[in-house]
Amino acid sequence: MRISLKQTRLGLRNSTTRLPFRYGAACLTTCPQAVLEVQVEINGSAAVGYSGDCLPPGWFDKTPTTNYRQQIEDMLSAIHFAEHVMADQLRKPHDFFRAYLALDDRLQDEARQQSWPELLAGFGTSLVERAVIDAVGRATNLSLNQLVRENVLGISAGEFHPELSGIEPAAWLPKEPRQQLYVRHTIGLADPLSSSDIPADERLDDGFPQSVDQYIDQKGIQYFKIKLANQLDHDVARLEQFVSVVEPRLGNRYRLTLDGNEQYKQADDFSELIEQLRCNAKLATLLANTLVIEQPLERSIALDPKHTAGIRQLGKTIPVIIDESDGTRDAYRQAIDCGYRGVSSKSCKGVLRSLLNAGLTWHLNQLDKSSPFVMTGEDLCSVGVIPVQSDLCLVATLGLEHIERNGHHYHPGISYLPAEEQEAALKAHPDFLGRQHGVIGPEVVGGLFEIGSLQCPGTGFATLPDMETMQTTDNWSFESLGLEL
Repeated sequence: MRISLKQTRLGLRNSTTRLPFRYGAACLTTCPQAVLEVQVEINGSAAVGYSGDCLPPGWFDKTPTTNYRQQIEDMLSAIHFAEHVMADQLRKPHDFFRAYLALDDRLQDEARQQSWPELLAGFGTSLVERAVIDAVGRATNLSLNQLVRENVLGISAGEFHPELSGIEPAAWLPKEPRQQLYVRHTIGLADPLSSSDIPADERLDDGFPQSVDQYIDQKGIQYFKIKLANQLDHDVARLEQFVSVVEPRLGNRYRLTLDGNEQYKQADDFSELIEQLRCNAKLATLLANTLVIEQPLERSIALDPKHTAGIRQLGKTIPVIIDESDGTRDAYRQAIDCGYRGVSSKSCKGVLRSLLNAGLTWHLNQLDKSSPFVMTGEDLCSVGVIPVQSDLCLVATLGLEHIERNGHHYHPGISYLPAEEQEAALKAHPDFLGRQHGVIGPEVVGGLFEIGSLQCPGTGFATLPDMETMQTTDNWSFESLGLEL
């Protein structure tokens, strides 16, 4: 397949949360949502494709001296640079996978020159990569799952992970994509666990759940992700309160992951928390049901062997995985050498990276099944239509059973979109989307998302955005968010 890139266009539209999302040192209340459109020519025929994501505070770049205004400028710069590089790579018809590798290399070089975090460079790569993949799917009338299993994209896995040389993606992917996914509900640092915890002046009364007990009672949630603050006594007390809310309702029929969110300076600090959990009879079931520990160490030391002996020891009982440290193509390999036992999948880090890291996970488990390596699906507070559905489509292709999904909790559905786009999305994806309390958004039933309709041509969304209703980067302003720095 030979692809040339003819034109790109980036649109921005602000969205506002229904309640604040605190993770680490950041708090998300409003942010721009970005949509990238690419016009390509594939084997001589014109096609269009889209990708989208939010531009959140304090995730790609957690440098304390870099404020949110500068972070957004850097995110947009990374996207625009990626557009420029891919246009150069695909100026003439070219192989997509090799163009992707060259794009990734150029973005990482630019990151070093601009002092961008590696994760930010990968975000620029991913937005362009995803849009081109979507265009290929629409041109060939194939879903993402079909594109990958039939290797229409020309993926040469050994050029990414040498262990996979000569192996096609179909070898490690399930024969059929997931039609349902369990929702792993995010519990942010400020989120109420019980409805009685909600102060009267903070009650939303919008008809949607606000606290963990309400999500269990109304939506059947049984998978959770708990953000930790690296405050030992506070974290233990919060986990005890979580158990007091969950176990009377679900008994031992719940699963969870613990997210360190780069809050820890050394593995021993996190190990102290785990030791407290082991000695606490109230938390015995919680510890037994903990599936994964996610990125406890800050990225500056997370892949440094001098700081990761505790990770290797901890990983003997509970898999510890990287998330924010997954900034380059070889990061997962470095993490494995440091004792980590897995990695997260996030569209913002790239579809191909997730697919190929899943291949390496499969390969490692073929070699040794005694200490299995894992991949999890994680969220970046994504909002529909494009960001959420394309990420769910990716996770369905990977065959994961559950995914952290929090956009529908923190945002009022897809109400930030024009009414026509909302209605069109609901009509095209009635299994995944629903109308509740006057709001169209993702619908959780029995703790699950139904996502069969996402198996459509492209990367998971059958309706196309109206780029004319969005702002360009030239006419969008930070002041439009109404935030104070």
